[in-house]
Amino acid sequence: MPITDFNGTWKAKSNDNLDAYLAAAGVPAEFWDTIKSGTVTHEFSQSGDSVTWTNSGNDGRSVTNTFKFGQAFSETGLDGKSRQTTITYDGGKLTSTCADMDGKGTQGRIVREVAGNALTETTTFGSTTAKLVYQK
Repeated sequence: MPITDFNGTWKAKSNDNLDAYLAAAGVPAEFWDTIKSGTVTHEFSQSGDSVTWTNSGNDGRSVTNTFKFGQAFSETGLDGKSRQTTITYDGGKLTSTCADMDGKGTQGRIVREVAGNALTETTTFGSTTAKLVYQK
């Protein structure tokens, strides 16, 4: 599966344990409904071993990061925060790992996988995991 299979606009369809994840990650409660019912747009392009990823939310925010698989880089998230992140792509799974998500040493990890018209994200903050499913 090419990385471009992740391209497109994805609408939130369902989630499991998302409230617990958002609370653990310290996301302000006023953003929870937007996150749970929102859309996300991913656009990937690849030139040699460099990948450019533009990620846009339904609130108009957009960020673009360029990286190489398996190499740590300074990623800017939709929340505007920069984190050292390593992204790998293996077996059709796009995995983002951050050793310090919150400035307190808490590890975070997001595994994204596309199957047909569904994008599944399994996201972990410390010991709390949530699953989100988006529909194209």
